[in-house]
Amino acid sequence: MNKLRFSLNKKLDKRIAEEFLNIRGGGIDFGKGIIKTHPQLKSVKSLKDITQRKKAISVYFDNYYRIHKEEILRKLKLVRNAWRKKEKKYISVTEDFFGGFRFSKGRYIAYASIINCNPRFLKLKTFQFFYKKPLADTIYTITHELLHFIFFDFVEKNLKKETKHLSEDQLWDLSEIFNVVVLKSPRYRHIINQKFVTPYPNHRHYISQFKKAYKNSQNTKEFIRRGIDIIGAKNSERRFFIF
Repeated sequence: MNKLRFSLNKKLDKRIAEEFLNIRGGGIDFGKGIIKTHPQLKSVKSLKDITQRKKAISVYFDNYYRIHKEEILRKLKLVRNAWRKKEKKYISVTEDFFGGFRFSKGRYIAYASIINCNPRFLKLKTFQFFYKKPLADTIYTITHELLHFIFFDFVEKNLKKETKHLSEDQLWDLSEIFNVVVLKSPRYRHIINQKFVTPYPNHRHYISQFKKAYKNSQNTKEFIRRGIDIIGAKNSERRFFIF
């Protein structure tokens, strides 16, 4: 893959705020998190008129970016410089873990965000990270999101038949739990601060099973197959943030 790019995207940030104000996923209330960071948006959440809602969010975001733009850009630069020191090692370790399967070519972009939702967009190879997070936590977010990109590419090319019976929600569950177990493994100990590697609340009961599957698998393909069996046909709540 090419070097990860870092940028701002206020338009995207507004759209994600609009969509996530009333979303729960994996046991997390994203709207509650947005309001905790930006209490001024509390009244916006209850607006029924979509046009009014969008306008209120747009005005707030425009003002916030105007006041805090230099602060956000400084953090963006800090994150970029810190990531450059780990990027090659991370790519090497990750591609080795996938048995030589490589990150697909593309223009990977990390967008700083003023809300703590951190969605990723598989087809576009882009994702957001909350700019107010501690640096080590942000580096973890980057490794987590990039791992999603190679995971889904790998599954599409090597395990399409095996995942055919999984719903979109179950595949999301699988990818998130996979990430937690893999990034908690010793191979990433010197790349990220693993205290930031935590599962979604609704995924915690799967972790011990996935750890056992990881330990007993000969390779990544086998591990994912075991993970598919664990997820099985269980239903999970609707997700709205896989784009």
